[in-house]
Amino acid sequence: MREIERETLTRMRRSLFGTRGETEYELFLNPLIFTDDGRDPYLNAENYVMLGNFDRDPDRYDNVRQMVCEFLRSVNPGADADDDGVMDRWLSAPDNAKELVGVGNGDESTPQKRAEKNRLQSWVALLERERILGHVIASYEVVPLLAEYSPQIHAQQLKNALISREERLRVEKLLGEHSKLSPASFAAAVARVTNAREADRQRLAARFLQDFLRYHRDMRQLEKLNEVLDSVNLIGKEKMRELSAMNRTLYEYLLPEEQRPMEEKIISHVVVKADIRDSSRLTKSLLERGLNPASYFSLNFYDPVNKLLTKYGATKVFLEGDAIILALLEREGEPGLVVSRASVLAREIIEIMGGYNHLLERSGLPGLELGVGVSYQESPPTYLVDGDERIMISDALNESDRLSSCSKRVRKSLEAMESPFNVYAFQSISEAEAAESQDDYSMHYNLNGIRINEAAFQRLRKEISLEPCRMELPQLWGNENFRLSIGMVPVGNDIFRKIVIRASRIPQIDPATFTLVKWTNRWYYEVCTNSEIYNPGEAKGADAE
Repeated sequence: MREIERETLTRMRRSLFGTRGETEYELFLNPLIFTDDGRDPYLNAENYVMLGNFDRDPDRYDNVRQMVCEFLRSVNPGADADDDGVMDRWLSAPDNAKELVGVGNGDESTPQKRAEKNRLQSWVALLERERILGHVIASYEVVPLLAEYSPQIHAQQLKNALISREERLRVEKLLGEHSKLSPASFAAAVARVTNAREADRQRLAARFLQDFLRYHRDMRQLEKLNEVLDSVNLIGKEKMRELSAMNRTLYEYLLPEEQRPMEEKIISHVVVKADIRDSSRLTKSLLERGLNPASYFSLNFYDPVNKLLTKYGATKVFLEGDAIILALLEREGEPGLVVSRASVLAREIIEIMGGYNHLLERSGLPGLELGVGVSYQESPPTYLVDGDERIMISDALNESDRLSSCSKRVRKSLEAMESPFNVYAFQSISEAEAAESQDDYSMHYNLNGIRINEAAFQRLRKEISLEPCRMELPQLWGNENFRLSIGMVPVGNDIFRKIVIRASRIPQIDPATFTLVKWTNRWYYEVCTNSEIYNPGEAKGADAE
């Protein structure tokens, strides 16, 4: 690989790209990337220096790094030497070793060479003080022995045997057990380590400093590379591939014949939840009459709603007992009417339920009451996979549940009040005292109404033109000061549906007496469903169509 890199790839890369990216490319020339943690003794012996791996070894990486830092501070004292970032940059520049101690050849011909020799002698003294110099010499002497004695004898054991009599006896015993292994090379290496001259010790000490700095640099590069690669997961299972593709976390590099038609990118979504009010009471009433609640809900709720899905491009997320949850997905390049269509869909659900209720009442059966919540999220949903089923994960699911809910206590209080609206939100005194900035309100009213979140309202203003609309209608406590906006939503070819949006401030109330304390600065939004609002001729003072 090094030969191909040197003779072919380097020239080709520079021919095509010049010197751009060479620093990054060097990350992939790092020999340590072929190891799990950069501690492989054979690779280190061949490319750097074999350090100790055991806790008892004085030449293990952490000890040597600490010692090199001490040496660098001693030859370059100053404030920067105590900075970990500066020190790490010094350690990651192998050329610093040659600048400081040279190559250990004993040259004193110039003042610079004499300074190098003095620093080298300090470095050797430091190695001897920490009892590491013998391990350094053994690390270099063991390299030619590996080809002859490994793997029968482990590299670390072989190195330690060159300086430890106890380990030497163990290795000699192993050599005696393998008739094909001659002890001659091992004995010669032991003699060279034991009888190393001062000049050899200085030369190997200088080489060791440079090799350690190269090793430290490559270890740091390996850590950076691993940090990036940890965010990459190679997919081997088809289901995982599908799940990653659904959640837009899959990067595919396909051959031309493997290319598939590009799926349209989902950029946002709306969740619509239609929740039946008092379903437990309704179920009990049907059972008392000897009727099947499942058939009742299916014929009068689920089936009619299912027929609307294709018309509005909605999909059914799941059924939740007495509720149905729908989703409308906005894809890149589409007209961008996802909230408008969701609002009209929700209104049509309410209207259809009203028509069915008339038929049910004629038959003497109880009618259905709904609450619809519409939540817009300006991002795609994520998915989990359960067998062949996809499970949507989205904050809009939880929010639509809150928007569609109705408090029994609030419902009872509002029954005595005349109102053309079907959605209200209240903040109690205790809530205001607990958290003034909280967005969730425990007191909701949604009876045959459609409540949308603020994100949906803001998006709706961008999708269609909403014009202010004034109507003289009853107000809570006479001073609600709600705002009405009217717009037309294109549903199909030459088909438009009118929607009226009400925005009102959330009142803070005393829940014990249901009396107004003050009007807050928070707003809630309703897609109106009262037929009188959509027929201004029946509403007094209407001045807008």
